[in-house]
Amino acid sequence: MKAVFLIRTCPYGMASAAEAYRAVIGVAGMGIETKAVFVEDGVYSIVKNQNPEGIDMHPIVEAYKQVKEFGAELYVHKESLEERGLSPDELIEAKVINTEELRKLIEDTDKVITFT
Repeated sequence: MKAVFLIRTCPYGMASAAEAYRAVIGVAGMGIETKAVFVEDGVYSIVKNQNPEGIDMHPIVEAYKQVKEFGAELYVHKESLEERGLSPDELIEAKVINTEELRKLIEDTDKVITFT
């Protein structure tokens, strides 16, 4: 079994990014091949050195740094990064994939779960 999680929303202001994290580690912890892909505004979830203390939040990036310990892999959509003026150097470690590679990743999986 393979699962791909698409994280599409910003890390703060809604629960989607945090709930996606919990789902990713839960599924990966069951031994299911798990990939978390950050697309659209979801790319902001893995930007290094976040400081959301002003809104009384913990940095979600710290949680996502740990998903590899559960056996999950992190990916980020290249075009989403470019549209937001971000570079891979500004992110925690994640494999950068383009739209065609994302399409292939989705085609080769059993389940796709989207957090919007």
